[in-house]
Amino acid sequence: MIGVLRSIVHRSAFIVLAFVAITAHAQTVRITEKPQTLVSGILYVPVVATEPVERLSLSINGVPYTETRGRAMTAQVNLGFYIRRMRMRATGYDAQGNIVGEDEMVVNDPRPPFRVRLQAPPQWPETGVAGLHANVSHPVEIVIRGVDFYVGEEKVASDDAPPYETNVDAAKFPHAVYARVVAHAADGSESNDVFFFGDRAREQIDVTVQQIPVSVADKGAVLRANDLTLIDDGTPRQIENLVAAGDQPLHVILLIDYSESMLKELPVVKAAAKNFARALLRPQDRIAVVGFNQRTFWLTPYTNDWNAAAQAVDRVQPIGETHLYDSAIEMLYELQKTPGRHALVILTDGVDQGSRFKLEHLVHYARYAGVPIYPVVKNASLSRWMRFGIGRLEARKLDRIAEDTGATYFIIQNERELGAVYARIAQELRQQYQIVFYSDAATADQWRSLRIESKSGLHLRIPRGYFP
Repeated sequence: MIGVLRSIVHRSAFIVLAFVAITAHAQTVRITEKPQTLVSGILYVPVVATEPVERLSLSINGVPYTETRGRAMTAQVNLGFYIRRMRMRATGYDAQGNIVGEDEMVVNDPRPPFRVRLQAPPQWPETGVAGLHANVSHPVEIVIRGVDFYVGEEKVASDDAPPYETNVDAAKFPHAVYARVVAHAADGSESNDVFFFGDRAREQIDVTVQQIPVSVADKGAVLRANDLTLIDDGTPRQIENLVAAGDQPLHVILLIDYSESMLKELPVVKAAAKNFARALLRPQDRIAVVGFNQRTFWLTPYTNDWNAAAQAVDRVQPIGETHLYDSAIEMLYELQKTPGRHALVILTDGVDQGSRFKLEHLVHYARYAGVPIYPVVKNASLSRWMRFGIGRLEARKLDRIAEDTGATYFIIQNERELGAVYARIAQELRQQYQIVFYSDAATADQWRSLRIESKSGLHLRIPRGYFP
C-alpha cells in the first residue's frame, strides 16, 4: 500500500530568455521541505523567511493559494488523488509590498528538466554585499558537478555543493546590468539563467515539445513520418521527428500480483513472467520485476539478465490483499524517471482490494504519465462468466486503461494462450516509435485528444490523448 505517498507525456521545455521585472533577494525565503517522491492527499509546505520580509504568499501553478503575515508559515495543500505535476512558489514581501525573496519547488515530477534559476537583489547595490543564489533541478541520472556565478561576463565564484550561493563585493562591479549562472553536469551538459537588475524586464517563454509513443501492430511493418497525419485536439500538427524503437532503450516494469486472490493463478503467472523476459530483452533494454500485495517490493532492479528476472518471480509466496491501483500508480511514477521508452506490464487476476487510490485516479495518472500499460489477466472465473455477459464491466475497466495509453489488454483462461499474448506485446514494443511535435506553449494542463493515422493503412497503437 502506498499510504500517504510522499507525494507526458513526455514533456521537454526549452527556455528562451526575454525581458519582465522579477525582484528577489538571495535566500530571504526558503521552502524547508521539498518532497522528492510521489505525494498525494494533504501536503504540508513549510516556509521560513528573514528580514526584510513582512508577508508570505504561496502560489500553485501560477495561481495564488494562500498568504500570511510574518516570516513563517506552513501551508496545508490538498493535492487530492488525481496526481499531476505542481509548481509551488513561495514569495516574501517587505513592508511596502515589494517582492524581496522567492523560492519554489515542483512536486510529482518524476523527471524534472535540468534547469537552474538564479536569485539576486532586485537592484544592484553601489556598495556592500550582493548575494547570489542558484536553485538547480535535474533528473535523477544527472549528477551536478558545480555551479559558476557571473556578474556580467566576469566569473565571480564557483560552488560544487548545494546550497549553491556566493556573496559579491558590489563596489567591484559598478552599474552592473545583469548576473548569470551556469550549472554543469558530469555528462558535459549545462543549464543557464540570467537575472537583469533594475527596470529591465525578464520573462520566460516555454516552447513545449511532445513525445508520443506509437506502436505498429502489423508485423514487420516500417513507419515513416511522411506517411502519418497528426491531429492534436482538432488541430493538424507537423511531425518534427520520428524516432525508431531501435534508437532508444526500453525500460519495462513487470508488476506481478502476489496477493492471496492469485494463489491458484500464480503458477501460470510465474511461467508467463519468465517467457516474457526472455522474449523481450535486447542488449540495450532493461526489465525490473516488482511484486505487490498491500505494498510493492522490487524483486530485481532494472536488469538485462532475463535469467535473473525469471528466478526472481519464484521468491515470494502470495499473501494479503490486492492493492492493484496503488501499485500501478507507484510504478508509473518510477518508470518516468528513466530515459527512453517505457512500458508497464501487469500480471494480475484483475481484482483490486483495499487500494487508497480508485480506478478513476489510475486512469487519470495513466493518461498523465503517457506510459503504455499492458494488463494481462489470468482469471479463469472471469473468462467463464464473460461468456454469459457477466464481468464485462471489469474487463472494460482494463481495456480503457490500455487504450488510453496506446497499449492492449488481455484476459486469458490457460497457459496455452500466453505464448501468443507475450509475442504480441514484445512485437508491439519492438515496433514502437516516438513521434515528436510541438504543442502550443500556452496550452492548459488538461487532457487533449490525439489522433494519428497512417496513409498506407497501418494499424497503430497510440494514446487517445495526452497532457501537455
